Amino acid sequence: MKAGSLEPDALGAKLLAHERHEGEPHVVLGPREQALLATMPWPHRRSEWLHGRRVAKEVLERGFGLDPARTEVLPAPTEAPEVWFDGARREDLVINISHTKRYAVAAASAFGVGVDVCDDEDGRRLPRIARRVMGDGEAEACGAFTDDGTQAAVWALKEAVLKLRIGGVFSPGARSVRVESLSPARVGNADTRVELFRLSHGAVAVAVRAG
Repeated sequence: MKAGSLEPDALGAKLLAHERHEGEPHVVLGPREQALLATMPWPHRRSEWLHGRRVAKEVLERGFGLDPARTEVLPAPTEAPEVWFDGARREDLVINISHTKRYAVAAASAFGVGVDVCDDEDGRRLPRIARRVMGDGEAEACGAFTDDGTQAAVWALKEAVLKLRIGGVFSPGARSVRVESLSPARVGNADTRVELFRLSHGAVAVAVRAG
């Protein structure tokens, strides 16, 4: 996929990736979003959060016709993002956001979706932590260590599935997601479907419930 181009059917979800730049992007924020931003004193965190809101609002506008000026993306008690429109929660829409040093990515749909992006250079850490995040024989079976891109893809797949479950790397743990194949993308969780997309310097994974 190309950064800036909407992917209209990522396992039924709408998917969009932006390249990040230094500083704070311009984003139209609602009053509650402005209040959240005001609690963030650190420039890095502010920039990361704003890039995430920018791509989230754009995927909602381009994929579902929601006016960004009337849309807020607010954290649920679980910290997962929720879509609000004209002050009311849009329970018919689910959104998920991921960001790295290079990219900000969002996926939105009418059902549960998890998305993760991993820069190629960040994928290089996978061999060092493989014993903590991968099961026996997993790396060899899926070709995880072929190059930086495959390592980034494995990490993105695991994170996307965990985010679909509203989990994390340590609970239920990345080892609970076994990557069986990268081409086609497949995990060993029968209730989960995954798809991989390639950016110029990173991998994006989308995860949805099967059936």
